[in-house]
Amino acid sequence: MLDLKNISLQFDSKLEAIKSYDAQRSELAKEYREELGKLNVIDFKMNEALPSYSGAKLLEPGKLIRPFQFNWKNRHEALEWINSVLSGVAVGAVDGSQIYSDKNYEIPLAVIQTSRIFNRHTNDSDYKQETEASIITPDEFEAASVYSFGSEYVDARRFAAECDSMVQLMKEHEKLYVLLDGALILSHINVLNANIRQIYVNAITRLLEASESTKNPVIGYIDTTMSRDVTLMMHHIFELKKSKLSDTHLFSNILWGERTAAFLCDRDDRRGGDSKAVLDYYGRFRNGIAFFYMSMSNGLPVRVEFPSWAYQAGQVDKIADIIRAECVIRGNYPDILMRAHDAALIRMSEHTLFYGMLDNFCKAHGIKIHKSAKHFHKMMNWK
Repeated sequence: MLDLKNISLQFDSKLEAIKSYDAQRSELAKEYREELGKLNVIDFKMNEALPSYSGAKLLEPGKLIRPFQFNWKNRHEALEWINSVLSGVAVGAVDGSQIYSDKNYEIPLAVIQTSRIFNRHTNDSDYKQETEASIITPDEFEAASVYSFGSEYVDARRFAAECDSMVQLMKEHEKLYVLLDGALILSHINVLNANIRQIYVNAITRLLEASESTKNPVIGYIDTTMSRDVTLMMHHIFELKKSKLSDTHLFSNILWGERTAAFLCDRDDRRGGDSKAVLDYYGRFRNGIAFFYMSMSNGLPVRVEFPSWAYQAGQVDKIADIIRAECVIRGNYPDILMRAHDAALIRMSEHTLFYGMLDNFCKAHGIKIHKSAKHFHKMMNWK
C-alpha cells in the first residue's frame, strides 16, 4: 500500500525544487517566445546558420502560425464541416496491445494483438475492422537473444506488427491516410540493445517505404510529447541559451485548431561520443520526416509527424483538416485512433483468461508449469 502520509511529507520537502523547475521553465519560455516573433514569416535563409543535428529545419514558407477559421454555432454545424472534410476520404488507423510473459508461469509466452480500422466515409458503409493476435514462444525469445520475461522485445514485436498492419492497409487501398498512435521518429530506441533496436528500424523503414511507394501518407499522432526540435533550432539561429524547454511549451498559447508551419526534423538525440542519432538509422529516410504542432484542446499542442514527400505533394493542409475533424468527432482526440485502441486493447480480465487457457492447454498436453507461491497468494487476494 502506498504510504500517503510519507508521500505528502515528501511533497512538502521537495516544494522548492519543484517550484524552481517551474520558474526556470517559465523564464525560458518567455525568452524563447520573444525570439519566436522573428519567425513570424518563414525565412529560409535562416537554415544556412544551422549545423547538422540542429533539431529542425524550416520547411514550409509563409506564416509560422496557421490560423484555423471556423464559425460553428452548434454541434450540427460542426458535423457538417466534418462531413465536408471526410466525405469520401479513406482514413485508416492501427493500434496494438500485449500480454508480457510472466515468470510466475515459468514458460515464457507473450501475446501481441493489433487492430486496424478502415473507413472511406461513404454512404454504403465502406468500413472495416480487423484484429489479429499472435503468441511469442520461448524459441523466439531465445533466437532474439533477449531476456524472456522482459518487456523490450515484446514491445518491439508489437510495434513491428503495427507497422506491418499499416503496410497491409496501404497496399489494399488507394488514396488513404493512415494514422499511427505515436511517433515516426523513435528516439527511445537509442537506449535499447542493437538487436531490439534493429526490429524497430526494420519496421519503420518498411512502413516509410510502403507509404512512399503507395503515396498513402502515414501520420504519427503524438498526444503528449517532450520533443525539443524547434527550441534547439532556435538556439542555433538566435544564439539563445540551450535549454530543455519543450516545443509544446513554446507553442502553448496557440488557439484551438491552429497549427505551426511544417518543419523538417533533424533531431539530435545522440548519447555522446560517437553515438548516432536515431534518424541516422533510417537510411534514405534520414531527412525525410516532417512535423507540425497543432492545438486540439485547452492543454498543450499535439505533434503530427508525416513523410516529407507529403509536404511536397501539397498534403499538409489536408492532413491537418483530417486530424481536426477526427478530434471534433471524439472530443480532442482522433476518433479513428480511439476505435483502433478499443479494438486492440487486451483488458486485465483477459490476461486472466489467457493464463487460464494456458493452464488448460498445458494440462491437456502433459506440460508441467511450476507456479510461484507468491503468485498463488496474489490470486487468492484478488478473489
